[in-house]
Amino acid sequence: MSNKFHILDIMPGARAVMDFAVVRSGDNVLIATDTLTDPIAAEALMIAADERGAEVTMTMTKPGGLSWREGEDAAVSYRNAVYASDVWIEVLPIEGQHFPRLQETAMVEHGVRKVCLFDLNLEDLASEWTRFPSSLMQMIARKVYDQWIGGAMVPNTKLKTIRTVADNGTDLTAKYDPRYAIHNGMVSKQLLPGQWCALAGATIGIELFAEADGVVVFDGLHGEEDYKGLAPLGSDVVYPITEEVRWDFKGRYCTIEGGMEAEVMRRIVAAGGPFATILCEIALGVNPKAPITRHPTRHAGVTHYAIGSTAGRAPTPDKEYAPVHTHGHILNASLYIDDEPCIVDGRLLALDDPEVRAHADQIGSNLYSSA
Repeated sequence: MSNKFHILDIMPGARAVMDFAVVRSGDNVLIATDTLTDPIAAEALMIAADERGAEVTMTMTKPGGLSWREGEDAAVSYRNAVYASDVWIEVLPIEGQHFPRLQETAMVEHGVRKVCLFDLNLEDLASEWTRFPSSLMQMIARKVYDQWIGGAMVPNTKLKTIRTVADNGTDLTAKYDPRYAIHNGMVSKQLLPGQWCALAGATIGIELFAEADGVVVFDGLHGEEDYKGLAPLGSDVVYPITEEVRWDFKGRYCTIEGGMEAEVMRRIVAAGGPFATILCEIALGVNPKAPITRHPTRHAGVTHYAIGSTAGRAPTPDKEYAPVHTHGHILNASLYIDDEPCIVDGRLLALDDPEVRAHADQIGSNLYSSA
């Protein structure tokens, strides 16, 4: 079957990747793909980096998935290529880091800046969501981040309260340490050495909770190899869910209730030990163009939640380590930070901020969802 996309169709998306990575003349750029990546996509990324005068290296490996959970480490040659790069552009088959410890070391010790392309295909590179301006996304992300942390930058900061409610029965309240917000490098004016971002879809969230009580009922699941056996087959995004998946929290721990999809999730956490059901993430997307069916966690106002480990991203005690980080998402929740609205019925209020609106008008970008 012939491919409906020509390389010219996807070059604007490939160039947007270079914008997010702030690729400059003379940079050493590593494009790390796997055998699931379409060769045309890999070629487009290489051309886009070369256009900027970068020195480009490309690697191809077997699909990585979540093999790090079984202790697999990167090959020495791959690790050295990462450390030698200024920019590391990694194409991943699912929404999950292949070698999270390698990423940490590369950024912290070698100043690498990284862009992750989760579950990339040619349609993504040809679509408007990948071209959503990085400057506009940064401004939206910063508005959310500032609300969530409330200026907290020092120890002994007062805990903040986050609450999410939705018509599907969700009503969860949690206390969190605002110093440990996650932001994928998108709250700076541009990606800096030692930072990373997910292509065209920053997320803002919290990964360290002191308390969590209530109920989360999901519209969809994402981010697990195990989900590829559920409908739609071959995707790590399960949407819509055929039977209810529900987390009931008491303290920070939850029980997983529901039918077929919930059973898959129960099998995942059963292999993760006693701490696999601790609330470890509440986050939201900031790109109004991101497609809900393929990249729901990047879509503005979609909230997502995880249980398991935050190892490597927040100072979770070793005694609470779990080798799982299991996700689900809600499309139209309302979310409040200390009773102040952040999302109302799925609408991210930062999109209506006057400064964001003015910048969107200035650069000729609209903020209405096309997903």
